[in-house]
Amino acid sequence: RSFGGNPYWVGKMGQSYIAGLHQGSGNRLMVIAKHFPGRGGSDRPPEDEIPTVRRSLEQLLQTELLPFFAVAGQSTDPLRTADGLLVTHIRYEGFQGTIRATTRPVSSDATALELILNQAPLADWRANGGILVSDNLGSQAIKQYYDPAGGAFDARTAAREAFLAGNDLLFVDHFIASNDPDSFTTILRTLDFFAQKYREDEAFAQRVDASVERVLT
Repeated sequence: RSFGGNPYWVGKMGQSYIAGLHQGSGNRLMVIAKHFPGRGGSDRPPEDEIPTVRRSLEQLLQTELLPFFAVAGQSTDPLRTADGLLVTHIRYEGFQGTIRATTRPVSSDATALELILNQAPLADWRANGGILVSDNLGSQAIKQYYDPAGGAFDARTAAREAFLAGNDLLFVDHFIASNDPDSFTTILRTLDFFAQKYREDEAFAQRVDASVERVLT
């Protein structure tokens, strides 16, 4: 799950690991690096609650983000470059300012995620087709964020906000809305909701088309 604690060597070993996956699969395997933008400095386990990384932008650029720069932008060899990044559910003071209970995780914060992706090594990677994948939208941490009282989880809202934040693909495991009997039902209803938004909202449709083109490319 980790190559160590030195950002430089984590990046170098990450590049080599990605190259091995690409070569070993005959370049038929997509490699998604996680957990972007890095959670080594988080203040709590991420399973049940959204954690926070309390570091400045300058510190993040020298620690958490360095390995991702190495595998998504700084590598000149496509074999050593990640095809995508999995955006985790964490808050970052360096990109979001003072953190409150209502502060979105970066996986659902379009402004913060755009700010991160505009960093020079990542901007070219993204422009050249780099894919963003959300972390699990059915996790307990996400459910707790949307309803701290644990009463009702609006899965469609969670999916829509993660997508509009910039994620091209949405990872849904144990993704069950409060009033649905199972995950299958929730996923179908969420797809129907997205299809309706696509038909009615031109800006949403353009956003979907951009992600589809990126994935197909």
